[in-house]
Amino acid sequence: MNNMVMENMLSVVIGVILLIWIIVIYNAIIGKYNRAKRAWSDVIAYERLKNDVLPQLEKMLGEYKEFESGLLKRITELRGALSSLDEGNIDASRLVEVESRSRQLMQGIKLTMENYPDLKTQHVVQQVMQEISEKNANVAAAITIFNRSVELFNDKIQYFPNSLVNAILNRKKTITPFDDTEASAGIEYQPDF
Repeated sequence: MNNMVMENMLSVVIGVILLIWIIVIYNAIIGKYNRAKRAWSDVIAYERLKNDVLPQLEKMLGEYKEFESGLLKRITELRGALSSLDEGNIDASRLVEVESRSRQLMQGIKLTMENYPDLKTQHVVQQVMQEISEKNANVAAAITIFNRSVELFNDKIQYFPNSLVNAILNRKKTITPFDDTEASAGIEYQPDF
C-alpha cells in the first residue's frame, strides 16, 4: 500500500511539473508575441511622428511658385501611406511601401533644394529637414528592434517542444520581418542560406 501511495504521489508530482512546464512555455510564447506587436506599434508611432512634420514642410515648400508639383504629390502620398499602417495588424509589406515613399520624398526634397538655393538658406526648412532625418533614424532603429522581436518570437514558436505547445494551445503563426528589397538590391553580398 505504501508503494502504491508513493507511485500516485510521484505521478501527481510529475503531472504538476509537466503542467507548470507547459504553462511556462505558453506564457513565453505569448510574451514574445506581445513584444513583437509592441515593437510593430513603435515602428508605426515613429512613422506617424514623421507624418506630423510633413504638413509644415508642405506649407513651406508650397510657398515657392516654381516648386515642383511632383514633390508636393509625393508628400501627400506619403502621408496617406503612413495613415494606412495599422498598429493591430503586423504587415511588413506595407512598411516597405512607406519607407520607399519616404526615401523618394527625401531624394525629391534634396533635388529641390539644389535647384532653389534660396530655399537652402531658410533656417526653418533646414530645421524641418533635420527633424525628418531624425525621425527616419528613429524609424530605422524601431525597425531593427521590430525585426529582432520577430526573430525571437519566431524562434520561440518553432523550437521544440515550444512548437508542440504552440500547435496545441496558442496556434500563433510566424511573423514576417521587415525586408527592404530596394536596399538589398544595392548590396552585392548575398548570404547562402
